[in-house]
Amino acid sequence: MRQQRRALALWTVAALLPACGTSGGGGADTGEDPLPLPSFTADPSVVPPAAELPGFEDGAARPVAALADDKGHQAEFVANELWLSSDDGAVLAALLERWNGEVVSEIDPASLGGGLPRQVLVRIDPSDADPARLAQDLRSLDAGARGAHRVSSEAGLRLLAAAAREAARGILIGVNWVGRGADLRARRTAEAPAGASWGATAYDPNAFAWPSHSTGSPQDIGVAEAWRMLESAGKLGNRVRVAVLDMGFQPNGDFPVSRTAVSNVPFVAAIGTSNLIGCGGGPCPWHGTNVVSSAMAPADDGFGAAGPAGPIADAVLVFTLYDFFTSIAAVAEARAAGARVMNMSYGAAVPAGFSWSVLPFEAATALVRASGSLLFAAAGNDGADVDSEDCFVFCWEDTLYTPCENAGVTCIGGMAWDSPRSDSGSNWGHGGVSLFAPFTQWVGPDPVAPANTAQVVSGTSFSSPFAAGVAALVWAANPSLSAGQVADILVRTAHTRGDSRVDRWIDARAAVVAALGDAPPFVRIVLPADGASFPGRSTSIVFRADAEDVGDVTPTLTWRSDRDGVLGTGIEIGRTNLSYGTHRVTATAADRSGHSSSDEVTVVVVNNPPAVEVLEPVDGSDAYASSAVSLVGTGYDPNDGTLPPSRLQWFVDGSPAATGNAAFLAGGTLALGDRTIELRASDGELSASDSVVIQVVADPPGNVPPTVVIDSPPEGYRYLGDQWDAAASRYYANASICGRGIDPEDGDLLGDSLVWSGSADGGEFVSFGSPPAMGCLTVRLDQYDIYESYWTLRLVATDSAGDTGQAELHVSVYGVF
Repeated sequence: MRQQRRALALWTVAALLPACGTSGGGGADTGEDPLPLPSFTADPSVVPPAAELPGFEDGAARPVAALADDKGHQAEFVANELWLSSDDGAVLAALLERWNGEVVSEIDPASLGGGLPRQVLVRIDPSDADPARLAQDLRSLDAGARGAHRVSSEAGLRLLAAAAREAARGILIGVNWVGRGADLRARRTAEAPAGASWGATAYDPNAFAWPSHSTGSPQDIGVAEAWRMLESAGKLGNRVRVAVLDMGFQPNGDFPVSRTAVSNVPFVAAIGTSNLIGCGGGPCPWHGTNVVSSAMAPADDGFGAAGPAGPIADAVLVFTLYDFFTSIAAVAEARAAGARVMNMSYGAAVPAGFSWSVLPFEAATALVRASGSLLFAAAGNDGADVDSEDCFVFCWEDTLYTPCENAGVTCIGGMAWDSPRSDSGSNWGHGGVSLFAPFTQWVGPDPVAPANTAQVVSGTSFSSPFAAGVAALVWAANPSLSAGQVADILVRTAHTRGDSRVDRWIDARAAVVAALGDAPPFVRIVLPADGASFPGRSTSIVFRADAEDVGDVTPTLTWRSDRDGVLGTGIEIGRTNLSYGTHRVTATAADRSGHSSSDEVTVVVVNNPPAVEVLEPVDGSDAYASSAVSLVGTGYDPNDGTLPPSRLQWFVDGSPAATGNAAFLAGGTLALGDRTIELRASDGELSASDSVVIQVVADPPGNVPPTVVIDSPPEGYRYLGDQWDAAASRYYANASICGRGIDPEDGDLLGDSLVWSGSADGGEFVSFGSPPAMGCLTVRLDQYDIYESYWTLRLVATDSAGDTGQAELHVSVYGVF
């Protein structure tokens, strides 16, 4: 029930509202409260990790919003859903009426064990909620509510306001918060932000760096890498029930969320009762809490430690005394609760003469082991050889360490910090102690040390649950394994010969790899995001994936589009010229054994229509019947840039007339009157056009002036200033400029009849001279501005009668930086 009440969370936004003193249903603010009211603003710079969740059966959107406080914490929630807990149909009906809501999902309380009211998820329209009331409603719910808060969207802010309003009315309401999964493949977790150093080793919140969890360290156990292997193989969803038989359980963030707690001691609560007996080294009021942390503290949650089984364990907590009869009952309780792995971090050294007295206990452990569970026990902290013998005439083992040496039990000794050698305090024995695991570890808080820091504990009481946690990882890797097969893998993959006392010590990574067998490789597309859009075929799209094979050989990765076929191979590729439209892009990872797995995303290559403009002739202008008409225009594709001349087509009154950005209509070819000049541009799929109307008029008496046509460069061309003039201390570009004059009387005007000039950045025109008789003129265009200089180029043609015509175009020279 405690977890159920937490899950329902009368007003769960309080998770981000720190409180002092008494919280709860305080009255309205009287002005005497020394705490300022909390504040809330919509701030789009707060971004949730995902924009929305997958929909329910109706497919409606489930947008995600984020709430950030002034402490740096952030939590996400569904921005249009409320969680109602009520058996009163009238309350539900009124809620739906107030918020134009609908029921989208329900949970049968019986599926949770009963004892709860009806659980209903309601989709609402929060647009009528008043954010201005949010702060006061929160203060009425929690007297300690304070601080500055930012919400990623206005809709999210209003959803919180609606929830607070309903909670203030006395309704048991909740926000549908969205949890974050741990990404172990990045080889980084975030445990408690601070912790105690041990020896020369400073605490690091990243469990991948811990001596007990890392690879390549002297112990080389590889717990964190085993997590990565499970994630790569898609096995983290395989839950394993792990039982701790102990005392002193006080759940906190280091306990798995899914847990069962039973007490084996009459009239004693399983949770919140400290150790009733104590430990061999003195008081240990919350021994069970530390043991749970060692075995299965959740990883990457910013709290406490990270036990080996943290990512996959469901906890079974059995509060038991340490006497043998009670322990037998505790083993039975754990078995009945479905535990596949059990840990007993306690023991007794029974003189050999009384070893018979252990037989009932040993029979129970043997039976449970035979039924399919694994039992682990601490070897003890006396620095003793559990196999030591007393010899007189013949030799026999002088002490029975139970349950360490019980039939069906795997006995675990302890290694020194960051070393494969036995810790001096650990018991050992070549026959009795099966495996070793770290003796000293970081574990999470307990009621004596409640702060969110990692504390150091020592003893085989923690070596044993550590090994039990690794066994759970093996079972998660392959749930079909028998208990004997799991035990065999632990022994077969263990490191060997740490020192004269350590025959074998646990190797979590090797054990998990062995259990996975020849599993298919892992692949996940990292870039681009699913649904991403890209403007145009010329955009370079980076495709990147994480891919890994359990055998640690990078698999072959092939990228394929359902529209364009194979795009390339490799962990990362870059592609341009994808066809326009929606692509389903698949990354397929294949290993050497022929196993493969895939991930896919949808990307959209957007095609926008081109932009086109007629620059010459000018709309509404006149043209003499015998004069050539200069045609100048531009075509630009917003996706792919300037269109090539072949994509530009000129029309006169609807009939094709010329191609390219610059052309001309010969004199005498246009009939008198209004003529429509149209330029059409196409990117191959979409097209656009621009047109002007000119009036063709009769020639005037006497000479008709020439028409000037600039053939190249095209209007708006950009030159790279890649030439350096040391004397002038600036860059420049060499440009080839081509044009002609067309005169009704003289025909083509070339050579000295043409004069080029140019103006930089709005300055005076400077003459470039005339081109060769038949050709273009190469000119120097200086880059006066460090970034880009803009040039106007002018061509003037003079006919034999001295009449002139001219044309201009605009280009630029940009920098190499």
